[in-house]
Amino acid sequence: GHGPSSMTFLPVDAPQSICFKEVAGTIGGNIFHKACLPFPKSDLDVQHNPTCSIETYRGGLQCCRDGVPLLDKDQEVPWADEPLVYRLKFRFYFEEYNSNSHGDKNDPDPSHKSLVRLYWQTEARAGEYDIVQCPKGTPPSQCTQVITSRWQVRDMMKDCSIRNDASWCTGEGTADSTKTKGIELVYAAPHCHAPSCISMELYNADTGELICHVKPTFGVSNEVYNEKGFLALPPCLWGEESEGLLPPSLLSLDTTLLSIKKNNSTMGHTGEMASWQMRGVVVLNSETSEKYPPSSSLRGQIHG
Repeated sequence: GHGPSSMTFLPVDAPQSICFKEVAGTIGGNIFHKACLPFPKSDLDVQHNPTCSIETYRGGLQCCRDGVPLLDKDQEVPWADEPLVYRLKFRFYFEEYNSNSHGDKNDPDPSHKSLVRLYWQTEARAGEYDIVQCPKGTPPSQCTQVITSRWQVRDMMKDCSIRNDASWCTGEGTADSTKTKGIELVYAAPHCHAPSCISMELYNADTGELICHVKPTFGVSNEVYNEKGFLALPPCLWGEESEGLLPPSLLSLDTTLLSIKKNNSTMGHTGEMASWQMRGVVVLNSETSEKYPPSSSLRGQIHG
């Protein structure tokens, strides 16, 4: 039979690349798509991480779709015709906003400032990656897999209204250096998977300054957030010195950030992640400072 195909014409008077890197395919009927960005945004491509290609993909998010049971082939689905229903309960704590917390009419100081969500993956848009098992016989202390990512602050800015989508947008004009100076980080929390996650570090690559270092802490008691047998990833926080916190530093839109993620690779596994979930204050330029004053402190931003 006959089917659709394509033909590529190349000039004969100059060398041309005829190798097409991406191979299309599907998993469970779903189109496989991965965007392993080139170095320095990501290491995965140069490391030939299996997650980047359908030819080497071994498992992870692409196999975990709605309605797909995560069982071995020889296991029967115990609730094949009965969807499981679960409920979640949330409790929110808040403080009332005061537009002039110090009572100075000439220099009003609001009790809170608007935070925007800032997000980046060390795996740089791949969404996940594989921990490749180290060679057999290697001591566990020497089995360390490292990936890095370098990007600019402006790569995290999404120039759209927060009112439309606060989970993604950072505000209109926030990606424009003529309008925005940069950001002041207030919260930085890494996302990685136990038990092989060793550490995640965030650097100002322009100055070499370590911004945030997080490693899992092991619970040792029955106290809340310190339960024995569980791991926690305490975030980095900035705010008032009176609360024992360091004041935030301004990171311009052109600041280059570096993330370094380390995992123990004694045992290999798929679906590992290395993202930074962050919150910060957008600092606008002087011509718009009346609306968003440059902040030397963040009164009331961090609470208990």
